[in-house]
Amino acid sequence: MKIIFLDVDGVLNSDEYFDKIKNLDIQGIERDIDVEKIKLLKKAIDATGAEVVLSSSWRYTRNAQYLKELLSKYGIYVDSTPYIQNERGLEIRKWLSEHQDVEDFVILDDEIFESYDEELMKKLVKISNGNGRSFGEGLLLSDVDKIIEKLGRKKIKQELNEEIER
Repeated sequence: MKIIFLDVDGVLNSDEYFDKIKNLDIQGIERDIDVEKIKLLKKAIDATGAEVVLSSSWRYTRNAQYLKELLSKYGIYVDSTPYIQNERGLEIRKWLSEHQDVEDFVILDDEIFESYDEELMKKLVKISNGNGRSFGEGLLLSDVDKIIEKLGRKKIKQELNEEIER
C-alpha cells in the first residue's frame, strides 16, 4: 500500500484562493478548502494508487468531519495519524508502525517539523511556503509530478497478471 500523509493548510488552500473568494458568499468547508487543490490531489492518487492519511491538525478540529465529507465527494477517503503532542514526525512514525503493509509513502506539507528524521525528510514533498504571507501557493501540478515520481505509477491489471505468470 502507498500512502500520502496530508497536511491541509498551505496544501489544499492558498493565498490566491483566499484572495479570490474574499468577497464571495461561499459557505461551509469550501470557505477554507480549494476544490481545485483537491482535484490535483486526486490526480496524484489516481496515478499512484495511494491512500490518504490526514496528518494535519485539522484531524482533531471541529472541521474534520466536513473535510472528510468534502474529500469523499471526490472519491478520497482518509485515515488519520494519532495525536502525539503535535509531533508530526512521531505521529507519522506511530501510524506507520501500526500499518506494516505500507510499501512506500510521501508527506505533503508546507512546513518542516523538528520531529522529521532523515528518512521522513526524504519522503517530504515540500509545498511552497507563504513567502511572508500565510498559505503560499498550495498544491501545484509540479507537486503532483513529484508525488508520482516518489511513489511511482500504479500498476495496471495486465502488468500485475504478467508478474504473477513469471
